[in-house]
Amino acid sequence: MKSMLRSRRARWAVPAVAIAGVAAAIGGGALLAGASSPALADKSAAELLAEVHNAEKQPFSGTLVQTSRLGLPALPGLEGDDHHTTSLLSMLTDSNTARIWYAGPEQFRFALMGAFDETNVIRDGSDFWIWYSSTNTADHLNLPPAFTLPEAFATPKMPITPDQAAEHMLGELDETTQVTVDGTAEVAGRAAYELVVSPRDDRSLIGDVRFAIDADTSMPLRFEINARDGGDPAFEVGFTSVTFSEPSAEVFRFNPPPGADVTERSLFDLMSRDKAPMMTEPPEVYGEGWTSVLVLDEVTVPEDDESGLVDALLSAGTRVEGSYGAGTLFETALVSALWLDDGTLLVGAVTPDVLEETAEGLDP
Repeated sequence: MKSMLRSRRARWAVPAVAIAGVAAAIGGGALLAGASSPALADKSAAELLAEVHNAEKQPFSGTLVQTSRLGLPALPGLEGDDHHTTSLLSMLTDSNTARIWYAGPEQFRFALMGAFDETNVIRDGSDFWIWYSSTNTADHLNLPPAFTLPEAFATPKMPITPDQAAEHMLGELDETTQVTVDGTAEVAGRAAYELVVSPRDDRSLIGDVRFAIDADTSMPLRFEINARDGGDPAFEVGFTSVTFSEPSAEVFRFNPPPGADVTERSLFDLMSRDKAPMMTEPPEVYGEGWTSVLVLDEVTVPEDDESGLVDALLSAGTRVEGSYGAGTLFETALVSALWLDDGTLLVGAVTPDVLEETAEGLDP
């Protein structure tokens, strides 16, 4: 029976922010905040939500940092030129640093900085580039006039920014969520309000999600996900420096370095490259709100796992069984996953018993 089934996308947005943030975070190092809380006029949660919603996006530039403390096992590095997988592993297990310049939806640059390399995503009008310094390779795309590139493809392999996280999460608030204001903070040298979003259901692994909202521009400057068990944020991304002014036009004019291998791409190439290779059926969503569970069918193990990644993940799991069959259970600070032996994968920001209850209700 699938009486719990909702739309494949409905009600998944809240926990998906946690998972998408985990799987797509920008970053590096611990985030910096001022030691003192600035004095600001009192505002209610409703007032802050309205200001964030109505704020006009301004040109800016700055440095973002991200840190993940998910409690994942040490994962082996990957060789080769699968930039997507390598970046994903880094975001799941490491800290990262990024620079961003934004003049508008048709002119932006995002640079993910590694210890010895960097990846750049650049749009300058019709020119769209992705450049990898480690291999000195670049993908180039000519966009149609006035074409708005979907955000999911505008920053492939890149993390969401605090304002993007706010747009996704704050647009999906419902009765399962509590929203409060918890004083003020100083982020990147700027005064900000602390907006706190938390689940009412204690079966969620998420304790709360915190946004530091810039007092002058209403732009989110920092985004934190805290596990219900407490401790340091399980995931955080925010600015360590930010300037609200028009970046120089030169920043967006990209010329491939000497010897760069440039591949001309189409929109189809760009939008198809991020499809999950191990998924043969679209996911379904069970439950609602913070305790939603994403169910994927026919998830398979790659035949060749030279990296040792699958073995490392499987060894970190726990074998479980019940009326639903048998499988492997994975637990992190924010996300639980149950991979059944028949290839069904259940994932959610929920306690393991929620996954097992959902598995019991699936059609054989």
